Amino acid sequence: MWIETPFCPLWLEVSPRGIRRLEPLLWPGALDPGAKEAEGPLAQEVERRLRAYFDRRRPGFSDLPLDYTGLNPLRVAVYEEVRGIPYGEVRSYKEVGQALALSARAVGAALRGCPFFLLVPAHRVVHQDGRLGGFKGLEGLKARLLSLEGLDLAPDGHLKGRKRGAV
Repeated sequence: MWIETPFCPLWLEVSPRGIRRLEPLLWPGALDPGAKEAEGPLAQEVERRLRAYFDRRRPGFSDLPLDYTGLNPLRVAVYEEVRGIPYGEVRSYKEVGQALALSARAVGAALRGCPFFLLVPAHRVVHQDGRLGGFKGLEGLKARLLSLEGLDLAPDGHLKGRKRGAV
């Protein structure tokens, strides 16, 4: 299912177990030709919450079921930890890693391959010094999402006064 947003189109796939994939599609041909159109109540609920998110109504995503079939348990643990980061807050790669007894690099590697855009809010994980860090090559999109959530960015792209806590 295509979901249009103010930032970019998103592609949603669901399975009987939950959401299988929600990813920005910015390049022609990036979609698997065999991808099946998402439909049903779960797909409609995801679309409703995404619209609320982009309207700054702070919907939660952490209760939506994700289909982790075939994913490494380490990645799943990182995704579940990151799902707990509230709207308008950030954590460092190091903080997430410490919570799971992993290195900051392991956290970054797990998030780099995350197929659950916004549902696992990887954009809320930054370097300890306030640099945004990678985002699958979409650092500008990460900055826009953090700005949408009310976080201030310096002209050099760092978070101003990076803090753990509410905006």
